[in-house]
Amino acid sequence: MKFKVRVRGVYATALSKILHERGLILVDVSDVIARRLGVSNLRGEVADVTVKSDDEDPSNILVIGFPEAVKSVVNILVSELPYVVLNMPEVGLYTTFKTFIVGKKDGECLVDSPYGHAPLMDVNECIEGSEVYVTSIKVPLRRGERVVFSNKLRVVGYYAVVGRGNKITFSNFIKNKNKISELLTISSSYVRKGYSIHWRSNVDDADLKEVIDELGRLFSKLHELEKLVVQSRPLDIVYEGEKVALIVLSSISKDYLDGVRNTVTSTAPYHHRLRGLEDMFKDVIDLMDTLAHAVDVSILSRCLREWILSKLLESEVSIKHVRPDGSVLSLSKGRISRVLRDDYICVNLEREVTGGGVYDGLGVSKDVGDKIISEICEGRWWVKHEYLSSNGKVKGVYVNVNTPPEFLPYNIIKYVDLGIDLVKGGNNLCRLVDVEEFRNLIRGNSLKFDIVNDVVVLLDRLISEFCML
Repeated sequence: MKFKVRVRGVYATALSKILHERGLILVDVSDVIARRLGVSNLRGEVADVTVKSDDEDPSNILVIGFPEAVKSVVNILVSELPYVVLNMPEVGLYTTFKTFIVGKKDGECLVDSPYGHAPLMDVNECIEGSEVYVTSIKVPLRRGERVVFSNKLRVVGYYAVVGRGNKITFSNFIKNKNKISELLTISSSYVRKGYSIHWRSNVDDADLKEVIDELGRLFSKLHELEKLVVQSRPLDIVYEGEKVALIVLSSISKDYLDGVRNTVTSTAPYHHRLRGLEDMFKDVIDLMDTLAHAVDVSILSRCLREWILSKLLESEVSIKHVRPDGSVLSLSKGRISRVLRDDYICVNLEREVTGGGVYDGLGVSKDVGDKIISEICEGRWWVKHEYLSSNGKVKGVYVNVNTPPEFLPYNIIKYVDLGIDLVKGGNNLCRLVDVEEFRNLIRGNSLKFDIVNDVVVLLDRLISEFCML
């Protein structure tokens, strides 16, 4: 089956080219991309899946839509793009199953779920042991996020999401006021019968007959779902709803997308790395893309690297430690104390310790006046952090294993952490830490073979370099 896909955001041109060449049907295509790829706009056609920049972090890719379509798109992108990390929760939006209330805690009614105990909304009584039928209304993509359920079942279609209740709501992207008026008329009879309808953005350009026909099918599907879930076993998924996936890109995968984009339009080095930042650099990127058509790429690349480095040297620099789930930990800021220029940037970033405690992984005391020197290089799959006391004695070394860092002109150095790390204490004893996290990433299919293979080879090298002294 050829799925229909809508592509939006920072990587739209490159991703559209990849998906089009792999046989998917591009719909609702922008004029610019349609012209670049030589395809039809297919405006008004509804998509089975949407691929876009992640709202939380535009440098990553979000894939959302009907389950089989999402799985197909994700398989294509993960097989095509090098060195990416995948997060695709087992439970998607509007996933439905039977479960039991486990009790109340901190004012929340909790139910059992594939993610452990999770909050249940829209419940009148929270009675421990009660059987309930739930639909997920929020899914966890990043650390700290929780799955949230409702006991009002829902069914999702191209144009609407329907369930029990008495409300009519509209996507903020529906702009056609005449269409809203027509939809209110269509909805009113269903609301009087105890149903709720949320109208999706696809309905804005849709044929009204198609909308009415789908609405009838959705309510029939809702009735069937209500029967099936009663007969099901606890935690058995009866209805998948929509699948959601987050693809976390490394510097290498962004550079690869630069190359793909360059096959259809002039693209400068660092294009997608910079486009993942705020729009303040958009004009700079457009200028660089224009120059890339006429200037030797190696010269342009060297000039861009020098410009980025000059920005980093202007003030304090922050390290953005991106976890494999896409969440970001910002390390304390520091100043670049040493720069090596070659075919890549390599710097020492120096940070002063202002608080006490214990250094994670090392288990040694953190004292005011300590200094942390981080050695960070483009193209290198690790960052070395050396911890020094106020008198210059080495307290320990922490070697963080990560994708090659991105040096960005917003006083940011960014990489994707890969879980497993190497530490060396003041007693010169080495050990690997967070091994189980790395194993879990492999078990959960978050890491592709290319990353796993490179990390295993790298660890052997790091142990020889830092521990066999």
